Order: sequence, then C-alpha cells, then structure tokens
Amino acid sequence: MSPRSRPMPSRIHGDFHMTTSTAPAGALTLEQMNRQLAAFPGYRVAAQAPAAAHRDAVLRLFGGPLTPLMAATDAQGRFAQAALNCPPTACTGKLELAPGAQTQAWRNPDAIECVFCVEGSVQLRYGRQLEHSLTLGRFDMVAVPANLRHQIANAGADTARTVNVLSVAPGGHFDAVFDTALAAQVPADAALALGVRFDAEAGDVADPAVVQGRVTRFETLVPYKKDLNRTSGLPPEATEALSAGNVFPLIVPEGHVGRSRTAPMYGHQGLYISIAECRAGTDGPPPHAHSDTQESFYVLDGTFDMCTGFHNETTVKVQPNDLIAMPNKVMRTFCNTTGRPARLLVIIQGPDRMSDTVSFSREIGQDFAKRFGEETIEAYSKIRMTFDAEERVGI
Repeated sequence: MSPRSRPMPSRIHGDFHMTTSTAPAGALTLEQMNRQLAAFPGYRVAAQAPAAAHRDAVLRLFGGPLTPLMAATDAQGRFAQAALNCPPTACTGKLELAPGAQTQAWRNPDAIECVFCVEGSVQLRYGRQLEHSLTLGRFDMVAVPANLRHQIANAGADTARTVNVLSVAPGGHFDAVFDTALAAQVPADAALALGVRFDAEAGDVADPAVVQGRVTRFETLVPYKKDLNRTSGLPPEATEALSAGNVFPLIVPEGHVGRSRTAPMYGHQGLYISIAECRAGTDGPPPHAHSDTQESFYVLDGTFDMCTGFHNETTVKVQPNDLIAMPNKVMRTFCNTTGRPARLLVIIQGPDRMSDTVSFSREIGQDFAKRFGEETIEAYSKIRMTFDAEERVGI
C-alpha cells in the first residue's frame, strides 16, 4: 500500500481541546499541539503585546491591524510577544487593510520583507518617491529588498490580508523606519515599543527589474516534483508520494541544496517559504520530521487535520487563517478535509545554517526501495530527504 493511500489510523481524535499527559515518541500531546496553534481571529496575542497595546499608533503607521504571529521569545518591537515562538532568523505578522486603506511608507534597513497576499489584492508602491508599483493578487508574493522604501495599499473593493515575513542576516534587526514628518503623530513610547524610527533618508535606489524579479505569481509557479525530475531524475510520482500533491517553493536560503533548490528566489539563511497544495481527500505527505527547523503552517483555504506521531496519534483541526507550528524532531503530516483542493503557506525556520533534513520512517524507505529502487533512496539522500526518522527522533 502506498503512503498516500494508507488509511488514517482510528486513534486520531478530532477534538483539539482534549488533553493527554504523555505522547509516544515523535508525537505531541493534544495539549502541546493546542499550545502550538494560533487560531483566527484572536490568535491568543496578549493585550500587552506592543502591536496590541499601541493599536492607535499601529493604525496610523500601518493602515490597519497588525497581528504578531511568530517571533523569537526575546524579540523586540512590533512582533514582540507574538502568538507563537520561532527561531530568531525571521518574524511573521498579519496585516489587514480595509478597502481604500494603505500603510505609510517605510523601509526595513536590515530585513527582507516577504509580503504574501492571502486575501483580496494589494498594490506595493516602492522607490525613494514611491515612483514604482506592482500589484499582488491572491497567493502572490514579493520579497522586498532591505532598505527599500515601500508602501502597501488595498487595491480592491474587499478587505485585503497579507502575511508579512521579515528575515535578517546574523546581527540584523527588524526595525522599521518611517519619514520624519510622522514622528509628531506617534507618541514616543509607542514608537519605542514598536521598534520604529523616523528619519529623512529615502533608502536605496529602486531597480524595478530587480524587484519584479522578486515577485512570485501563483498561477505560474512550478511544483518541485517537476524540477527534481528535471535536475535529479527523481520520479515525480515518488516525490508526490513524499509531499503534498504539489509543493511550490517561493524563497529559500542562498546556497540551498535541498529539495527546493530550484525556488524562484533566494534570501537570508534560516528561512524557507512555500505553498503546499493538497487535492481533495489526500493525506498530504507521510509522517516525517525536520532535523533542525520549525515548520509552521498558515491555512490559506480549506480545512485540514494536522497530525503528529509515527502513526498520527494526535491531531488538531485547522481552518482558514489559522497558524500552527511544528517543532523540530516531531513527526507530522496533514490531511485535506475540505472536499476540494486546499492550500497551506509553509514557513520553515531554523538556525543561520540550517540543514533542514527531512526524515521519513524506515517502513516508508523499504516501500520506496521496492517500488522505485535503491538508487532513488540514494538520490533523495543527496537532497536531504532520508528514511531513518527513528534514529533522528531518538527511538
């Protein structure tokens, strides 16, 4: 029986409010999984988080609510006290803009800002005088270079939502710098808490060709199973059986040699973003673990069961705009429960030089060796996909 057609075990519990005191190796308890879940719309963000405590300043600067979704425990500024913890190489927030709303212009001196359009459409204006622009539709993304002045505006008649992921090189900061004229409109304590500054500099000169080259359009993305077949000779049906129906890499670290090495753009170390697309009724990948990275899933559309354990011992149900984070060395998988194709935004974070080895069970490896040959197992190992999860998880 192939991994994709394997039935879901009867031990799965659909109620994520259930709790258990212990979990099998490679799994989280339901209580632990619930702590890793930030559910829309509240996301469990504390009232004292800077983005919540200084809401008026946030609305003045960013044009709408800014929700800190993920940040390191010691993060400062607008992402501090986020709903979920993550490695310090990136911070993630969600911006909501009503029709006609727009942010003020700002720049991130150290951070690349990946602006992913979740709902509606947005216009990104950029350049020293905001003289250039581009429009993002649903599931499109732009990676705004560091120190580039930019502004985000709702380009449609409905509410627009973006997920903004900022990444920095070692020693970098997530500060935002706005124009000097805005300083008088933002209380000093709010500016300090939010990690925003004001000056008269206009940032780097914009090169439209460079910025346009850092845009991904959902309708033109290529799943990595096709690229791996072209570059490594791996059978597409084998790669699909080890992943969601389609995985579309968006941005990976410079020098990445793993399964998503043919992503359309590169960024700082410690961050990898992709879209996972599951057909109706498919289980997604077999249970697997990441060696040194946290894998977080933001639900773009549809509903999913998120499971942990070698045999899917525990599960939580997630819905659109929910976010759930899976720690390293935890076996995980997901199942589309929607009855139609559904998608996840996948954010993988780790150390500055993460290996992001993905490990499946020995049982899966034995099945694949029979179906596709030992040479296929060896080819996967070269892109950091292995079949020794028991050893890596610690069984």
